[in-house]
This record gives sequence, structure tokens and C-alpha cells, in this order.
Amino acid sequence: MVNPRNTRGTRGTRGTRNFITRPAICPFCKGQMKIDYKDVSMLSRYISNQGKIVSRRRSRTCAKHQRSLAQAIKRARYLAMLPYAPIHIWKTGGVGLSRSIV
Repeated sequence: MVNPRNTRGTRGTRGTRNFITRPAICPFCKGQMKIDYKDVSMLSRYISNQGKIVSRRRSRTCAKHQRSLAQAIKRARYLAMLPYAPIHIWKTGGVGLSRSIV
């Protein structure tokens, strides 16, 4: 009998997930983007709706670049380029907000 917990990346086994996991490729390792604390539009993609820094799993970055990305976000927050709190995001309709609240 197959244990459903161990069927994580397999295809079509007894009602479990029917997809194949893709390898996570870091966009910064590819050379597409550079991490810079002054590039607010790029950093805002790595902040959730709640104002938190997105995890490595969701952002698909390697450990080295996740650390430097977190450092850049913290620098931008300190210099008031990015908000700390989600209430500020909601009021201004800014970073990480998917719908506008009036």
C-alpha cells in the first residue's frame, strides 16, 4: 500500500496531486535582475499583502539571494521607501495591494 505522504512529486497515484514539481530557478542567479534597495518596484513584488517579506518558496530565490533581498527590503523600509505596516499599504493603495480600498 502506498503512503499518501510519500507521493509528493509523483504523477497520478491514487487521488493525490496530479502535477510534477518544477525546479525552482532563482531569477537573480539567471542574471535577469539585480537586487538594489532603491528599486522599489522590484522589491514590492517580494512583499505580501500583509506587508511581510515573501518566503523563499513563493519568491523562488536561492538562499544567498533571499538574504540579500531581505536586507534590501529592510533598508528600503528604514529609508521610508517601503512601508512597514499593512495599514499604511491599505491607506495609500500602495505596495502589495491587489485591490484598491476607498
